[in-house]
Amino acid sequence: MTKIFMADDDSLLVHIYGKKFQASGFDIEFAMDGEEAISKLKNMEIKPVMILLDCQMPRKSGFEVMEEIIKDKELKNIPVVFLTNMYEPNDERRGINLGAVAYLVKSQYIPSEIVDKVKEVCDKYCS
Repeated sequence: MTKIFMADDDSLLVHIYGKKFQASGFDIEFAMDGEEAISKLKNMEIKPVMILLDCQMPRKSGFEVMEEIIKDKELKNIPVVFLTNMYEPNDERRGINLGAVAYLVKSQYIPSEIVDKVKEVCDKYCS
């Protein structure tokens, strides 16, 4: 099973995405805020093949989490996708400039479409 990691503070969306990703054959682990995301990622014995980050989270934003990811030798090569409701061009540019491989706006897709997009990105970037 392909392991992915998702950081998002919306418990309803986490539940919905969790079911959709699991039904599509993914093993998914979650964090509900930025601090928890960094802690879990650094302490995972088996690292995920992809990280999904919300931009707006408590304790650390997705951008701050990304800044820590790119500084960590064990995490920096894991593809990151921003999955967020922030759709300002500057936010997308910031995410991509930090090294994200994609920037998806949740409200533009239904959850099953997000799973399909993640599969596409995984096929391209995950080893």
